[in-house]
Amino acid sequence: MIEVDAAVIGGGFSGAAVAAQLARRVRPDFALALFEPNELGRGAAYGTRHDEHVLNTRAGMMSLFPDDPGHFVRWVGAGANPQAFISRRIYGAYVNEIARRAFERPRFTLIADRARRVERRGRCEYVVESGVGTRFAARAVVLATGNPPPNGGFLPREIRMHPGYIDDPWRCDYTRIGGHVLVIGSGLTALDVLVALDACGHRGVVHILSRRGRFPNVHADVAPYDVIPALDTRDARALLGSFRLHVRKAAERGFDWRSVIDALRPEAEAIWRRLRPVEQSRFERHLRMHWERHRHRAPQQVDAVRRRYQDAKRLFVYAGAIGEVQRGTVTIALRDGERAEVRPDWIVNCTGMGGAPAMRKDPLVAGMFADGLISAVPGNLGIRTTSDLVALGATNAPTEGLWIVGPPVRGSRFEATAVPELRVMAELVAREIARARPSAFSSLKASR
Repeated sequence: MIEVDAAVIGGGFSGAAVAAQLARRVRPDFALALFEPNELGRGAAYGTRHDEHVLNTRAGMMSLFPDDPGHFVRWVGAGANPQAFISRRIYGAYVNEIARRAFERPRFTLIADRARRVERRGRCEYVVESGVGTRFAARAVVLATGNPPPNGGFLPREIRMHPGYIDDPWRCDYTRIGGHVLVIGSGLTALDVLVALDACGHRGVVHILSRRGRFPNVHADVAPYDVIPALDTRDARALLGSFRLHVRKAAERGFDWRSVIDALRPEAEAIWRRLRPVEQSRFERHLRMHWERHRHRAPQQVDAVRRRYQDAKRLFVYAGAIGEVQRGTVTIALRDGERAEVRPDWIVNCTGMGGAPAMRKDPLVAGMFADGLISAVPGNLGIRTTSDLVALGATNAPTEGLWIVGPPVRGSRFEATAVPELRVMAELVAREIARARPSAFSSLKASR
């Protein structure tokens, strides 16, 4: 049994950020084990093979460290534009370099393997088992497994059994894809697919299907809003109404709606927590998709690819749902009552990252659910946590010593996918772990 103070499971952005924050805070003899079989700091978002995949947030907002907002821009070097949308591959190299520096510490160890089991032993002691069976005793565990794959269970079996079906758009070799491509979903991931296809020389036709057939809005250069909007959180309807009022007042003063959205961003989590759970559920059902289109915008160079496909009459967009699939032909029931037929060579699931059901496909996470260490939020969006990101178990009590960071906390946190929010989570968890009494782990050793 190898003894460590903390174990971090997952080495994408969230896990790497936790390690980097711990390196800044913990005592010299602090021992950390991080489990990641792939390249550190890349994850699904920054492990892309295509330079054309760019960040959806401007470089000036992408520092890994909340207290040093210019860190990433300085890392890029002289002449870097804080307003630019930089290649995700470059950003992945940035996160990788910071994480590797953290693991230059003598007792920080990178385990090039997956964790396959987490067991609780006592109140604040865990045993983490690697894929090859090595066991680590830790007083703190951070689950940072990143984006779960899209949910596909709602799709017809014929779609999922199609020989060209791609259930994970973030880990696909698009050089092999040609002909007619059906993309299910029209968010940022769908635009990423278009960019990847274009970069790989695709000359076929792309069909994009979503419930409303709308794409994310596009970034623009706008003046920062000079007001922090105060929204009415009595219920979801009042929240929407007060937001629209702010947008109208801002427009009267010459401000773009994007300025209002950007001004709300630092306040979004506090606003979310003021909503009652039933109103949070209403927001998720009826308003979340509209917020996402406005909040998570596409860079202009990404939208330009979509427009090129459209201008060449190689992009068809459908608002509706899959009706039936027979002999390779997909019938789409359109919102206007009409029907359309597509015969795709490839089908890409771009419905966004999955929730708790998709997470349970990972044996590690499924075991933690089964043991009651973690539980799902209502609606199964993600894993329940306290405001400090401590996991809430099956009995609704905090699972002390177990933190969840990143996309798995969707539903517990309003925003759980973008770097400005993820880095705050990483800092919070690292601070809580470092704050624990140094004698805590020593007492566990003595009790054995």
